[in-house]
Amino acid sequence: MTKKFFAMALAFMLALNFLAVTHAATDAEKAAKKEQKLQKKQAKQLAKAYRKKNIEQVEQWAQGGDLQAQIILYYAYSEGAHVKKNLETAEQWKTTVGKDHETFLENFIPIAYHNRKKVPLEKFYGFAACHAQLGDYIPVSFEDAVRWAQMGASENDPLSLAVLGTAYYTGRGIAQDYKKAIEYFKRAQEEPIALYHLSDAYLHGNGVDRDLDKSKFYADYFRLVRQPKIDKQTQKNMRKLRKQMETEK
Repeated sequence: MTKKFFAMALAFMLALNFLAVTHAATDAEKAAKKEQKLQKKQAKQLAKAYRKKNIEQVEQWAQGGDLQAQIILYYAYSEGAHVKKNLETAEQWKTTVGKDHETFLENFIPIAYHNRKKVPLEKFYGFAACHAQLGDYIPVSFEDAVRWAQMGASENDPLSLAVLGTAYYTGRGIAQDYKKAIEYFKRAQEEPIALYHLSDAYLHGNGVDRDLDKSKFYADYFRLVRQPKIDKQTQKNMRKLRKQMETEK
């Protein structure tokens, strides 16, 4: 009887302990989920604040005569991107751009209508950064490339992140800083320019420990994403390398 009693008591205590552990685990999971929701909410609020601040800055630049800002506002008001849709205001900005720059506008805007999908406005900041960096339709200005890239990077636009990383890597438009460049490149690992510079960084040990295997790894992925036509085998190789890249972040 005594043995049976002790066995029952032990089983009861184990059950209580199991329930306590389970309850604690459940509480921890709930707390973790609550924290994740809070972080997502804060991220959305921050993104909204950046969008508002950025479009206000674009308005100021446009009013000051910045051609790319004027084109971006034309698109923004045409599509209702970060501003209330207003076709009349859009046409006013198109008129401000003028016929002298009509070719630039026509080559800038169609990118946004690729596959007839509405494109997030932050992508235009990346386009503007590239135009300024390369001198497409406008004079080369590394400083302008940086300000546009910083704006797009604040909204996590991959192209903007890559252009800003390039500025830090080369020291054009901003003080050279290899470590910052690597940080931006790794946040934009789908962008060819980021992959190219990551390969170069690991080859020469710029901002990272020299690693020829990693240099080859990024060079291989760079070649894949640069292919005009991607077959099934290439897609398979890209997925494999993409998984490896995730572990590098």
